[in-house]
Amino acid sequence: MAKPKPYWQSYWYRLRIRTVDEPWAGWQGLGGPEFSQVPNRGLRDSSLEAWVAAFLEEARTELDSLRGDLLIECFEEPAPAVGTQPVYSAQVALV
Repeated sequence: MAKPKPYWQSYWYRLRIRTVDEPWAGWQGLGGPEFSQVPNRGLRDSSLEAWVAAFLEEARTELDSLRGDLLIECFEEPAPAVGTQPVYSAQVALV
């Protein structure tokens, strides 16, 4: 029998950037750990999609000196295998 999940699912995310100055470099990490856990408090009263939207909006403000695209990919495990598809992803332009 499968272990029951908590009333919310834990997720981990990876944040990447593709700058207009170096588009040939592709998607690059922003430093820090490759994967970070989505805070459980962020999922307590909202969906993963709502948390991602709020996170990206705040990130756009904090990264206002950068130009390019910001990508967030969310996974159900802390260290997904190479090739694992995210359960949710979103991308915004940094302009």
